[in-house]
Amino acid sequence: MTTMSPAGTGRQLLDADEARVARASRELTKIAAALVSRPMDRDLHEQMRAFLDKESEASLASWDVLLQRTPDQLKERISTVLTVQALRTAS
Repeated sequence: MTTMSPAGTGRQLLDADEARVARASRELTKIAAALVSRPMDRDLHEQMRAFLDKESEASLASWDVLLQRTPDQLKERISTVLTVQALRTAS
């Protein structure tokens, strides 16, 4: 699991699975919101197909990894992320 150190070594705050799920969630939410107002937009359909073809399997696999975490592991990750974000904001 990779986290950003308080000193700011340039390492990522989220681990690979967390980052992949976050990216997928943002992309799918963006596509879904656009589909509400433009349900027959061919470009949106292509974006959705491209996501499904290229990223969905890896994203779902990462989601499964996150679902395997225990409540204590999740609490620890939340605490770590919030602490690092607070330190980043304070610096």
